[in-house]
Amino acid sequence: MQGRYLLWVVLGIGSMASPVAGAGVNAAPAPSSTTIHDIQFMGNRIIDSATLEKRLSIKREGFFDPSQVNFSRDVIKSIYQDKGYEDVQISTRTTALAHERVDVVFSIDEGPLYRIRTVTIQGNHLISDKLVQRDLKIKPGQPFSPTQVYEGNKNLFRSGYFESINIHYSTAPAHQMDIQVNLKERPTQYAKGGFGYGTETKERVSIGYEDRNFFGNEKQLDVSAIHSGFLTDPQKYRTSILETSLAQPHFLGTSFEGQTSISEEWDDREAYNAQTTAWRSSLGRRFGDHITASLRYRFQGTDLTRIDPSASSTTLPYTDVSAVGPTFSYDNTNDPFLPTVGWRVSSLLEKGLTLGVGDIAFQRFEARAGRFETIHQVTFFAGLQFGIVRPDNPNDSIPIFERYSLGGANTVRGYEQEELGPRDAQNNPLGGNAFAVGNLEVRHTLYKKLAGVWFLDGGQLYTQPIGKEWPYIQAKSLGDFAYGTGPGLRLNTPVGAVRLELGYKLNPPPGEDLFDRLAIDFSLGEVF
Repeated sequence: MQGRYLLWVVLGIGSMASPVAGAGVNAAPAPSSTTIHDIQFMGNRIIDSATLEKRLSIKREGFFDPSQVNFSRDVIKSIYQDKGYEDVQISTRTTALAHERVDVVFSIDEGPLYRIRTVTIQGNHLISDKLVQRDLKIKPGQPFSPTQVYEGNKNLFRSGYFESINIHYSTAPAHQMDIQVNLKERPTQYAKGGFGYGTETKERVSIGYEDRNFFGNEKQLDVSAIHSGFLTDPQKYRTSILETSLAQPHFLGTSFEGQTSISEEWDDREAYNAQTTAWRSSLGRRFGDHITASLRYRFQGTDLTRIDPSASSTTLPYTDVSAVGPTFSYDNTNDPFLPTVGWRVSSLLEKGLTLGVGDIAFQRFEARAGRFETIHQVTFFAGLQFGIVRPDNPNDSIPIFERYSLGGANTVRGYEQEELGPRDAQNNPLGGNAFAVGNLEVRHTLYKKLAGVWFLDGGQLYTQPIGKEWPYIQAKSLGDFAYGTGPGLRLNTPVGAVRLELGYKLNPPPGEDLFDRLAIDFSLGEVF
C-alpha cells in the first residue's frame, strides 16, 4: 500500500481523471436526458455535506452520468484519506423518480483516524534533521495527509540541497503511519568560473566560490569576481566587480529570507569612470507558489573621475546614496526559462534618504508586466515596462549613474545599448529620468529546443530639466516612440534561453543608412 495515497490526491482532487472501472452505482446507464434531482450524504460526521457536494463533478439538475457518479465517489474517498481516514468506505445508490429524474445517495463509513507515529530521515549528512523537518512540515501525532507528504517533498526539492528525495509510508499498529524519508544530498561547496559574451556586457569572465551551507543552517555564501567589456571598446563597456553575499533562508527561524552583500565595482563609461562601494540588504518571503515580496535597503558611495563637462554640471565627483523600499513580483508562468503561458509582473518602489548618510533625496518607481499565451503551438508575448526617478527638490538632479538608459536586448531591440536618449556635445549618453517600453513577440518551435521569434519593440527615454518637478514626457502619439523589429532565435538550455536577434530601426534618426539601422543582440534569458 506504500505510495498509493498521493496518487489518490493527484487523480481524485487535482484533475478530472478517467472514471474508475468497477462502478459502485447499482443502476444501469441512464439516457442522457435523465437529470439529478437531489444529492444526499449519509454517515458523514467529519466533513459536512455542503463541503463534499462542492467538490463533486455531478450537480443537482445536471445530467446523470453513472461514470461521473463513480468518479465523485472516488473524489470523496480521496478527500477523507487526505484528512487521515485511510479506511474510509463509500457506497453509492440511485433512486429513480418520475419524469426521468434520480436521487444519488453516498453512504460513508468514515472509519478510524490515522495519525503519524514516526518520521525517520536517512541519507543526510550536511543538512541536519531539524532543517529537513522544517521543510517537510510533518510531525508525529499529526493526522496523516498524502497532500502534506507531497508538499513536503516539493519543499525539500525547492531547497536545492538534495539530488534525490524518496518518501515512503506504511501502516503501523493502532491506526498509525510511519514515514521514512530517504535523501541523497548534493555537494554544497563549489568553485566556479566561466566565460561568455552578451550584447550588454560584451565579453565576460568570472570566477567564484559558493558554499550553500556556510556554517550550517543553510546559509549561502557566494564570493565572485567578474571582469567584462575589456576587449570590445573598453572605454565604453569595461566593468570589474568584486562581491561577497550571504543569504539566510528562514531568517531567525521565520519564513523570511535575509540577504546581504558587499561589493566593489569599477566602471568605464563614455561620459565618466566610476568606482562604487556598496552594501545591499533585503528581507523577503514567498507567499504561495507565485508571489514574492521584500524590503530592500542599499547604501553606496560612488567616486567619479574623467567626468564629462555636460554630466559634471548635474553630478558631484563623489555621491553617497542611501535608499530603502519594497519590491514585489508575481510569476505563474509554466517554465522559468522559456515560458509558453502565464503572467510575469514585478515592481520596485524606492526612497532616497538624507538622514546623515545620503546626499540626495529622491523617489524611484519601476513596474513591469508581461503575459505569455500559446495558441495552436504559437506563443504570443506582450509586455510593458515603465520607470521614473525624480529628486524631491526639483532644483536637485539625479546623478548620472542613477539614471536610466535605453536600447539593447531587454528594452528596444534594433538600437544599441544606451543609444536612445539625450547626449552631450561629444555624443556621450547622459541617461534619463523616466522610460516607457512596450514589447511584442511571436514564437514558434523550429526544431526540438530551437524556436524562431519575430518581435516589435517601442520605447523612449525622458529627461527632467533642473527646476522642473517631473520628467518632460512627450508621448502624445505612437510616433513619439522609437521602434525596432526583426527576427530572432531562442535555444532552450539548462541555464536559460539563449537569444540571438537581429533588430531593425523602423523610425531611425535622420541620416542613418541601412547598416546603421541594424543591431544584433546576443543574450541569455527572456526580455522579462
